[in-house]
Amino acid sequence: MMKIHSMLKHFRRTAARTIAMCGLLASTLTVADANADPGSLGVFGSPTASTPKSVMHGNQQFRVVNASGYETLGGTSGQVSTVGNLPESLAQGSVAQTGCYSGVTNCGGACGSGACGSGACGSSYGGYSAMSLNGDYLGCGVACEPYWYVVGEALYMDLDASDRFSYSQHFSLDEFDFEFAPRFTVGTVPDCVHGWEATIVAPLEWDMNASLTNGLGGIDSVLVPGIPVAAGDLSTFNDAVFQSQDYNAEYWSIEANKILVGWEVAKILFGARYIDYDELYNYNSLIASGDRGLLRSDVENSMFGAQIGMDLLFPVSCNGYVDFRGRAGGYLNFAESDTRLFNAGTTVVANIDEETELAGVFEIGGGYRYQLGEMLTLRAGAELWYIAGLASAADQLNQVVTPNLGRNIQMDDDIFITGLTASAHFKF
Repeated sequence: MMKIHSMLKHFRRTAARTIAMCGLLASTLTVADANADPGSLGVFGSPTASTPKSVMHGNQQFRVVNASGYETLGGTSGQVSTVGNLPESLAQGSVAQTGCYSGVTNCGGACGSGACGSGACGSSYGGYSAMSLNGDYLGCGVACEPYWYVVGEALYMDLDASDRFSYSQHFSLDEFDFEFAPRFTVGTVPDCVHGWEATIVAPLEWDMNASLTNGLGGIDSVLVPGIPVAAGDLSTFNDAVFQSQDYNAEYWSIEANKILVGWEVAKILFGARYIDYDELYNYNSLIASGDRGLLRSDVENSMFGAQIGMDLLFPVSCNGYVDFRGRAGGYLNFAESDTRLFNAGTTVVANIDEETELAGVFEIGGGYRYQLGEMLTLRAGAELWYIAGLASAADQLNQVVTPNLGRNIQMDDDIFITGLTASAHFKF
């Protein structure tokens, strides 16, 4: 029966997670598309001459237009203007400064105070305009090519969770070690300003264990009976010939975000995220007669919520940048605990409880990235994650054993996850 119960529980958990992930991605992308700027084509579209987008920089507004709407220097009959104060007399086919034409819309920059006819685009940095050599107006704005990006990262993270503890008088658990896991991000920015991205952190799994063997017996636990549990109900946990303790933890997450990009050095994001964090503790004991005892605490934290974040780049050399990464979110934690104690084939404790509480997740990191070309950038950095409002396996247990052990789930624990990252960024 226990095996069937565990299989059904695992099946329900897997099905619920799969449905949650699909719903999370679908709902976030739908909302992102519905909340796109008026006149835009949504997160998968590109701006056109009749449906432009814009980006604010300081108190200036710049329109973002499709690059195909501009004539290039390689064209046979056109040239493109730029900003700054350039000489008025330039050779034909080079970049030249032009004036604004009346009767057109606001360009931003030097023309931001009114129609383009109010001043010369390019008379101060920030104004853009374009015209062909025969004097035809081509529009004003910032040319943009849509792009996609994929980021593959290797995480090397350490978990600082429950304090060292032991239910044996003779040995204790040590600490979790650093573990590897991948993190993948895929995103698109159709107009160089607005876009979306999705990120998944594959399972990070930590474990620690310890054991002790004494063929003559004499290995005792710190468990004591509480009414109505009697000493005989814990007989396999004292004067044992072998005892072992195992503590396992697992973390993974998936998220989908709407993003706003500024000048390719700043990115603001907001969206939905699902985080799964589980812990399992087992305490096994064997006495000389061959009877066994098992104390088990299994907890699951399923967190659904919203987050905001920011990524910043700071140039330090021609191809080098230092960066900052920050995330903060509020979540509903749907937690479940399963606490059981078996003694010589008899069930002494069997309690399952569920509760929903608020949880908070905060991430901060920094690193250095080097751009090898237009498509490839390599990065190395460090990160710290903090999660509060969790249920842990250790918090559901105490030394005094009664039938109420683990009946009311405790959800006031927190964890720190720290480590190093290395990644490759592909832009196309």
